[in-house]
Amino acid sequence: MATTSIWSIKNNLKQSINYIINPEKTLNKDYGNRESYSYLEEPIKDCNFKQEKVCYVSCLNCDEDNPCDDMEFTKEIFRKKDGVLAYHGYQSFKEDEVTPDIAHEIGVKFVEEMFRDYEVVVATHQNTNHIHNHFIINSVSYKTGKKYNNNRANLAKLRQISDSICAEYGLSILDEDISYKNTYKHKVLNDDYYKILKEDLDNVISYSVTLKQVVERLKKLNYQVYFRNGILTIYKDGYDKVRIEKAFGNNYSIDSLNKRLYSSRQIVFKPLPQRTIFEEYSRTNKHHKGIYGLYLYYCYLLNVFPQKHPKQYLPYSIRQDIKKLNEYSEQIRFMSTNKIETKEDLDNFTKTNYEEYKNLIGKRENLWKRYHRAKTEEDKSEILAKINSIQPTIRDLRKYDKYCKDIKARSESIQNNIDNFDKDMQKEKDNSRSL
Repeated sequence: MATTSIWSIKNNLKQSINYIINPEKTLNKDYGNRESYSYLEEPIKDCNFKQEKVCYVSCLNCDEDNPCDDMEFTKEIFRKKDGVLAYHGYQSFKEDEVTPDIAHEIGVKFVEEMFRDYEVVVATHQNTNHIHNHFIINSVSYKTGKKYNNNRANLAKLRQISDSICAEYGLSILDEDISYKNTYKHKVLNDDYYKILKEDLDNVISYSVTLKQVVERLKKLNYQVYFRNGILTIYKDGYDKVRIEKAFGNNYSIDSLNKRLYSSRQIVFKPLPQRTIFEEYSRTNKHHKGIYGLYLYYCYLLNVFPQKHPKQYLPYSIRQDIKKLNEYSEQIRFMSTNKIETKEDLDNFTKTNYEEYKNLIGKRENLWKRYHRAKTEEDKSEILAKINSIQPTIRDLRKYDKYCKDIKARSESIQNNIDNFDKDMQKEKDNSRSL
């Protein structure tokens, strides 16, 4: 089993890194003469696990020669040099349960999943009876500039990933802790990515009869799938790896899946041709074209289509937008009211709206200047009433300006989503013909 812990570093980042990469603790005992490496002033320069396996030290997203400089540079460009400098993580294995090679391999995989947007140094120590990994994690993301939040949810996720990887390697794991399990369930599994992944998995299982079919159909939905030590892991590129039994419970173990598949009946999947879908939509919306028609069709896919044809699959990018359906509907009403159908109509409205908004902002500034110069309460009340009378119009114009910007930005992504949907439908159509 592997126990995990993490704490903050508030001073002397370089000293913390030097502590974990100490060659007396990380040197590979099977590599040459141990004493010949004890003099190294900068041991990490020659301690490259991935290439020579001199030392069990690896770096993620930072230079192996100067990881500290890279971390400090990231803080400097994002202007976040104060407060917590980094986090020191710890992963200890049961005595005689794991070799240094496997321990380090697990440590590298662990930080790649848990801290993929951060700079990390990984070191495996062999100086105690319990082989253990140390991690120094930069507190600032090199991608987003956001600081790592060491909250309850991330602590639960940290343990879940560690336990899952250990289970993949056939190592023992800690007994379930109810508090940890509930935190992971409510804080992590409520993420849209996990919900959609589980929905896809359940749907695929419902019309498959073998585990091989489940894997093949998940791959057709653009999931990466692999087995290790009887554990099924699925994920999308750039997202968390999900070991389904650990994430979703015992009902998703290999044995449970085989029982569910054995008792199921294969449902013949006959996708509705894309032309028929569009024709059904077009019968009531023949005259709508351009950007307005694009939005209408997209709302049709988000709202009407999933209920009417439940066995059809919408791409992940489209299903992410379903929760924004009300916002899309408001923008459609806005376009209908203002007769915006094409991009040219949108550009003209944006320009006119902005000019009116700018004029009213100028008028309001002049009124405030008059208000501050007014000498009587009566004059102030009169000016304040004028200011209040134009405030609703300013709010509406600001809202319309936001609508215009959102519609312009989203129309391209909407078109891309629909194009991807068309490709997926054509692929399903071709697959059904080949059966």
